Amino acid sequence: MSGPQPKTFIVREAVLKAFCAAVLERLGVPADEAALVTDVLVEADLRGVESHGVLRLPQYVERIAAGGANPKPNIRPVRETRTTAVLDGDNGLGHLVGVRAMELAMAKAAEGDCAFVAVRNSNHYGAAAYFAEMAARRDMIGLSFTISGLLLFPPWGGAEAMIGNNPLAMAFPTDREFPIVLDMACTVARGKILAASKKGAAIPADWATGPDGLPTTDPAEALKGFLLPVGGPKGYALAVAVGLLSTMLSGAAFGSEIGQVHFQTEKAPNVGHLFGVLPISSFEDIGRYKQRMRKAIEDVQNVKKAPGVERIFLPGEREYLLLQERRRQGIPLSLGVFNDLQQVGKRYGLELATMGA
Repeated sequence: MSGPQPKTFIVREAVLKAFCAAVLERLGVPADEAALVTDVLVEADLRGVESHGVLRLPQYVERIAAGGANPKPNIRPVRETRTTAVLDGDNGLGHLVGVRAMELAMAKAAEGDCAFVAVRNSNHYGAAAYFAEMAARRDMIGLSFTISGLLLFPPWGGAEAMIGNNPLAMAFPTDREFPIVLDMACTVARGKILAASKKGAAIPADWATGPDGLPTTDPAEALKGFLLPVGGPKGYALAVAVGLLSTMLSGAAFGSEIGQVHFQTEKAPNVGHLFGVLPISSFEDIGRYKQRMRKAIEDVQNVKKAPGVERIFLPGEREYLLLQERRRQGIPLSLGVFNDLQQVGKRYGLELATMGA
């Protein structure tokens, strides 16, 4: 590519999905499963959660190519009751395993029971909200928990990384176009620091320390150091709880059992997840529930606003609005991410086209 390159490349959703799916298919992932994994990835970019979007594709490619992830897993329940299951992901891509697990949980909840599915032998599953929202679209409250495949910070008071950022998500149906969604990790997502490094941008000083243990605004130094838990000891405690929920019911890896998933690409990481669904109609008439949700939303959004604030957003609302905008206008990719994708594509005889190209 001759001449100076732009800092941002705009790619249409359909083009980005087709490219990512084609890459995965070249690695042996069946076409329908490649499309599903790609949908989870690209939706993160549509929602502005670039840390869990196509930025990660080169990592997944390396894992499959090195034998650390299975492109054709036999995902199966190994223990099951009417309302619960333990699912073995057979070291498949976590996005696929996560969708299959949530589908099983929703099927078990179809007659009105609450259901939970614990998962072992999975991989990084992307944005936790995707799976919780699957349930919200069926008038169920969706729950999604996972343990990080990386040890990112010490126990409170420690000086050795032993805890991951361990994300969780909850999605609540509403009578609006989008659910209310909590999607958070117990630290800033490591992918946000990686995204900042791809853009050549500084990070806030309260995100991470360098390897010397001192706060840093340099993403390169932060990637060598420790992440900082949100809320100090409360974030540490929450990370431990989410990690235990994600692993102790299924036999997935915890603590010193965890390999560094992005670096030991040839090793199966045994990542664990937990998915839950609460069918609203088993607790409350769905019409009454949505009426009360409408009142709750009005209470939250109609409060007196602080100076300079024009609008109160609900959890998940900004992401929904951005998704609508990017579906119309295209998905921006930083120069670093775009070049990484082009390098992956070149390896498999593929090219990613930008809008106007």
